[in-house]
Amino acid sequence: MHVQPIDIGCEPSPSVPAETLLADGFKTYLLFWAVSKEVGESGFLADHGVAVLDCQRCVACRFGYPNDEGMHEHPLWKSGIADSVSSVLEVRDSTWAREVEQQMQASASRIWGGRGIDSSWSRDLLLRHFILALKEKTFECLGSGLAVERYFPTFDQAIAFVIGRFKDH
Repeated sequence: MHVQPIDIGCEPSPSVPAETLLADGFKTYLLFWAVSKEVGESGFLADHGVAVLDCQRCVACRFGYPNDEGMHEHPLWKSGIADSVSSVLEVRDSTWAREVEQQMQASASRIWGGRGIDSSWSRDLLLRHFILALKEKTFECLGSGLAVERYFPTFDQAIAFVIGRFKDH
């Protein structure tokens, strides 16, 4: 396993702890204060507001410890987290992703195969393992991708947007 940075167009704020996870049975969103990836002419990172990050086709997630001070104890610290210039990462050759893929294949085979229906589609699942190192929490998810849908000036507006997304499906 190794970890490498990925670009979602922003970085979680290194100083503002307000990360929030919102999920239902179909969609998973992480909200966080976002800043620019580069220092601007002012000498500071630009504030983008509250990012609404969609963990696309999310099948599993973890949210909690470690925070920024405890990140040295993350099992993947020595696999690339320590050297990364970004807080937004992808784990290549993830054992967690392979474990969940195998579980999903076994379930598909048991459920659909037992009915005489081809379950080979389940072998085509390729889950990606993402990590966002935040101020007070770490978010990890297995899905097909990450995308910032929008930025909002406040958490109330961002949460209202996500609730609307939940109602859309």
